[in-house]
Amino acid sequence: MEFDLFTSLINLLIVYMVFAIAFAITVRRHPGLGGPRHWLVACLALFTGYLGVCLRGVIPDILSIVAANSLTLTGGIFLWTGIRSFFGLRCQWWLPALFVLSASVLLGLFMIVWPSVPARQIIMSVFTILIILFAVRDVLRRRSSALTMETDLFIGFTGAEAVIHVIRIITLMVTPVATNGYLLAQNQPDKFFFILFFMTGTTRLLILVTLVSARLQDELNQLATQDPLTQLPNRRLLLERLKHGIDVERRSGKQLALLMLDLDRFKAVNDSLGHGAGDELLQQVALRIQARLRDVDMVARLGGDEFIVLLEDIAHPEDAARVAEEIVADLSRPFQLRQSNESDHEPGREIQIGASIGISLYPQHGTNPELLMEQADTAMYEAKQAGRGCFAYFSEELTVAVRKRIALEGRLRRAIELQELRVFYQPQIDIASGRIVGAEALVRWQSPTEGLIAPIDFIPIAEETGLIIAIGEWVLRETCRQGRRWLASGFLPLTLAVNVSPQQFRRCDINALVAEVLAETGFPAGQLELEMTESGLMDNQDKAVEVLTNLRAQGIRLAIDDFGTGYSSLAYLKRFPVDVLKIDKSFIDDIPHLQDDMEITATIIAMGHILGFKVLAEGVETQEQLVFLWKKGCDTYQGYFASKPVTAEDFAELLKEQQMNG
Repeated sequence: MEFDLFTSLINLLIVYMVFAIAFAITVRRHPGLGGPRHWLVACLALFTGYLGVCLRGVIPDILSIVAANSLTLTGGIFLWTGIRSFFGLRCQWWLPALFVLSASVLLGLFMIVWPSVPARQIIMSVFTILIILFAVRDVLRRRSSALTMETDLFIGFTGAEAVIHVIRIITLMVTPVATNGYLLAQNQPDKFFFILFFMTGTTRLLILVTLVSARLQDELNQLATQDPLTQLPNRRLLLERLKHGIDVERRSGKQLALLMLDLDRFKAVNDSLGHGAGDELLQQVALRIQARLRDVDMVARLGGDEFIVLLEDIAHPEDAARVAEEIVADLSRPFQLRQSNESDHEPGREIQIGASIGISLYPQHGTNPELLMEQADTAMYEAKQAGRGCFAYFSEELTVAVRKRIALEGRLRRAIELQELRVFYQPQIDIASGRIVGAEALVRWQSPTEGLIAPIDFIPIAEETGLIIAIGEWVLRETCRQGRRWLASGFLPLTLAVNVSPQQFRRCDINALVAEVLAETGFPAGQLELEMTESGLMDNQDKAVEVLTNLRAQGIRLAIDDFGTGYSSLAYLKRFPVDVLKIDKSFIDDIPHLQDDMEITATIIAMGHILGFKVLAEGVETQEQLVFLWKKGCDTYQGYFASKPVTAEDFAELLKEQQMNG
């Protein structure tokens, strides 16, 4: 049988009926899925329309042409609205109705005024191209990564169909077509195009079925790995992520933490306000927890009112405690529920709950996911027994230590606000003359309840939390103010050394800060010395050279602190414009008893002098150490042998005593 236009139409009828059945089954099984319901109507409309075209000659032309083509166009419209519904776009029914009405009026007009076959087909092709363009636009607006391949195929084939329609329009405009016996005419150019339309139309429907299948599979995967109420990962996905995290941390030598969280008083909410209110509360809890986490962290819902947080790549055990405290504080704030009871129509109300959190750490408390979760669960019950609304580690000793550290952090913040910090000064002595030539400014914490708190107890916390930036700025400003007071009191010029932490060096504009402080206090730039550690400078050598060069341009003296404990490289020493090398106390402690330390110290002194630096020894406590340094040519020293760090008033007394002794 010859594959003519009539045969193509019959094949299209079969295709659209088959797909109508497929979409009907989909609608029956998945009534909430957007798209298939529209595509079912589209297949039925296209089937009816093409059936009307096939019956041309049997039924009046006005039906076979105007009504049948209008139904065909309606099918295309429903394919488009199905796309919008599938991708979650609102369907505006006036626009499809306008399309069909306009096309029907034009077709009817040509039937009465100019009964031309090409004109009618051109009208259909133009409207079809418009529908294709709208559909492609909507797909591009709302495509998702989960359906990339399917949507790309859809765009490709519908685009190809639009091109075919353009070629069809051109062909119909230049090729004569018989009006009578249109379906079976030999000189029928639509014969070739309908074969192409059959292929692209069938492919397009197959792609739509594939889209539905992919969407359903994606939803199944989400159901398998996602909590349907909160949209958080469930236990299965958590275990997969935790296993992967353990593998990564094992190779990198880092830590991770699990926070097992259970809501306090949640059962009372469920019992008194109903499960609807309880579900809403759980959703709000999930949002608050997520807001407290980094992008690399993960929160999952295990079921009921239990959540678990995975913190990867943490530097210190107390990092987990800080997050736990923030979550506990957030969940202690009141929640506003829209729904108060399932059985009545009362407006929502404000409720307050709490949370207890258990923490386990990898690798301290376990090396596999199951054990870590079990230990976190045990710790969570310890937190509940401790009074709820708090956290606990699996290790009681660690819980006590971290709580103490967290409390100290809070007190340190208040100490900065209440101005409890003090600057002490340790004299720096010229070895040749024995005179005080400078001082290192050292921060101390004068607590009204605990007295003087040593730097070793609070400086590491300040470094970890970023408080060191505020502390460092205050110390610099206070030191320069004090230095200016001493000058005004008639004391000889001294070099005052201030430590710059790696945090300050990386996170703030130290050049601008120094310029501002010097301008504000009037302290001479040449009497200010900034001390930086080797590791802080080596983190970013190019930036370090630029910053140090700018500081030197202001007239600031520069020193490398704790020299010998880091890289101790001649290559970078040549690059950095420093004035002083400070030998770390660890090399001085065992002089003259340890030969290695004596040789290292002598080498640093000689190397520093060769490179044109002054050398200062830290932590000198005995006469023997001082004699050794004098013999090796060390320039200056500081340490308990001369004086411990003292207050500004006591340091001024040392200066007065020195002046009195000439």
